Amino acid sequence: MVKVIKDMAYIKETIYAGSIMITKLIQKRQKRVEGGRASRSMPTSEAVERANARACEKSLQLKLHANFVPGDYHVVLTYRGAEPTNEEAKDSLAKFMRKLRSLAKKAGAEFKWIAVTEYENHRIHHHIIMNSFLSLQELNKIWQHGQLHLRLLDESGDWRQLGSYLFKETSKTFREPDAPSRLRYSCSRNLKTPVVYREEVSAALILDDPKPEKGYYIDQDSIYRGEDPFTGKPYLEYTSLAIAKPHVRKNKTQKRKYSERRYDRWLANHAEKQLGMEVSE
Repeated sequence: MVKVIKDMAYIKETIYAGSIMITKLIQKRQKRVEGGRASRSMPTSEAVERANARACEKSLQLKLHANFVPGDYHVVLTYRGAEPTNEEAKDSLAKFMRKLRSLAKKAGAEFKWIAVTEYENHRIHHHIIMNSFLSLQELNKIWQHGQLHLRLLDESGDWRQLGSYLFKETSKTFREPDAPSRLRYSCSRNLKTPVVYREEVSAALILDDPKPEKGYYIDQDSIYRGEDPFTGKPYLEYTSLAIAKPHVRKNKTQKRKYSERRYDRWLANHAEKQLGMEVSE
């Protein structure tokens, strides 16, 4: 059972990314007490691994929603004939991406992308989420190794399942000793960081049922309540979805701008050092 100290302050962190909003309530870190630090239970390796995987999956979902819009592309690249080696597949994908960057530059267009390669569960293939600055015909001319399948990101604006699918595509391979890549996915450097707001709130919020923000509804299946495996402190997280087109939120104060930069640094360090994924190209 999670123990909540009612007079203990909590931090409410709200992350806006496109049509989704992730809210987290975390007990405020206590200052060091005289005689040492407050005791903290050590999480098990299994709990840490589950928490890390969950954080990595959420990070991918946030990048997807913060940077792409309905009508952008989910491209799948396959190979015909004999299956290429892992190195050949990496080289083919790299050449394809260089060509796309070159075409975007010539057209004066922005090129944003997230790429995932599956090496084991099926024949080698690549998934690319990208903005739609080229036509299907133009993409087909570039990829000469097999079939190119294209799907549009749908109008719902809720692509969490797609993010989870891409995350799970490499869950069995990227940690293998001979894995062709130690990264779950790669992405372009020009992806936007989700907007983050933080505020101090009462502990009562973690005991009550969460209330939706105006213009959003809460996905009841997303509500996660328990203990943070790293700190042992009570923790609540849930995802809300925009009822209509969400407003573009920007940081309005220096304090909020600082919070966004700090979150960006934390995300990069935590992802690259602990979660084994690439944050930039």
